[in-house]
Amino acid sequence: MSVVRPGFTRFWAAALMAICVGTVRGLPALPVSPAADSDAVLALRPAAHGELRLQYRKEEPGTTAQQVSLGLAADYHYIQTSDEVRIYDYQLRRIFWVRPGDFVNNSLYAEVWFRAMELKNRALLGGMLSGAGIVGSKAPNATDPFWLETELGMVSTDLPHRELKKVGDKSRVRWLLDTEEVASVRYDKDPVPDALKPGLHRFWRTIVQLHPDIADALAADGRVPAELSIKASRLGKEPSVAHWTLTSKRWEPSAPYPLPAHLPAKPTESDGVFPDIYSTLAKRVSDKALPVNSGAYMARAEAAIGNRAGLEALLWVLEMSLAEGTPIAPCVDKDPRPYCTMLVRAGPLAKADPRTAIAFMKQAPDQADRAQFANLPNAYLLRLLWATRPPGKGVERNESERDLLAALQASPVANFCKDTGDFYAAGWQPFAAWQAWDFGRLMAGHRSGDLLSSIDTLETSLATQVAVFF
Repeated sequence: MSVVRPGFTRFWAAALMAICVGTVRGLPALPVSPAADSDAVLALRPAAHGELRLQYRKEEPGTTAQQVSLGLAADYHYIQTSDEVRIYDYQLRRIFWVRPGDFVNNSLYAEVWFRAMELKNRALLGGMLSGAGIVGSKAPNATDPFWLETELGMVSTDLPHRELKKVGDKSRVRWLLDTEEVASVRYDKDPVPDALKPGLHRFWRTIVQLHPDIADALAADGRVPAELSIKASRLGKEPSVAHWTLTSKRWEPSAPYPLPAHLPAKPTESDGVFPDIYSTLAKRVSDKALPVNSGAYMARAEAAIGNRAGLEALLWVLEMSLAEGTPIAPCVDKDPRPYCTMLVRAGPLAKADPRTAIAFMKQAPDQADRAQFANLPNAYLLRLLWATRPPGKGVERNESERDLLAALQASPVANFCKDTGDFYAAGWQPFAAWQAWDFGRLMAGHRSGDLLSSIDTLETSLATQVAVFF
């Protein structure tokens, strides 16, 4: 998911605005830290769980048959292959990836957001191509509503619904799209335990690539497949048929949680400087670090004004506002508050500095214009703001990423994590975005009503609008 989608930035902004509505009433339960190791996760879970364990033989054309182990409990499920275990934890709302030498502690919200936004983005793209009279790719999932929804496990209201025809009897069922068979199932004779049935809808949407209508039909039946054949594909590839055959099924009344102990957590992205951002934020959280108090910011601004450095003073005042977390009420005429009096004094000096107009343009400055800000001791704040604006000429993405790291290393301001997460979300790296946002909401300086509170609202909205995944 590290591919940058050039047309996505404006879509991300519109989507976030559309979802982030409502009033935040206090702080919700804090997220599990992305830096929490497997021992810390295990301490949050009961020692044993009732778990249905399934083993399937999965066969696909052109690949070697593989054994796939599935586990289903009341509030989690997992899929295990030869090289990975992926655990969906609905109590903690996390997704844990366990690979040889790696343990990654991700947010469930990141995957659900990705599915919803990718589906909407591709539906938008398909509409644009259709409107322009451009014939889609030969691979039908590139633009076809059914295959888009199959890949992403969600139904889109932006796409025309293609009806499936269900044929067969109680033991074997086939689903036809027009005349093409897209899935068939022969059910095992025994129903799953009643306590597990509510989780079957999310289980089938995340374990196997199925159209949501078929996933819901499997969930409604309440039995696991003894055989399952499904036609599916990923973007740019022709659909192929995967055949799943049940080889083992057993109920474990006291199964241990399927996460090995003593695994240190690693960042979800290994490229670029994200590992450094991850470690910086993990240390900020661990140290309970706080930025300097408002008095220190005011003293810095006062000193800058004394040196007639208006832009520097203005930036200290802006950082003070971000560090305090909750928004400061707008200043009024002759407002006596120190924050407002400082703005009145710094404003004319900053306006007289020709760099100020460049610094606060809607588009980030070009590479050639950036050197003039180097002598500002708080230029990191400007570079943080620039990282989430349309990039200037000659500015590479990795440079903006380094700018974010510099700001996070300069001061433990929780609100800096909002911009950092926005940067990764706009670059189509949602797991990295949520790790940054989660760290920010765990920092000592996080306050109800600060910029990160919009992520609380986003998560609440996701859990409501696509509740089947939670």
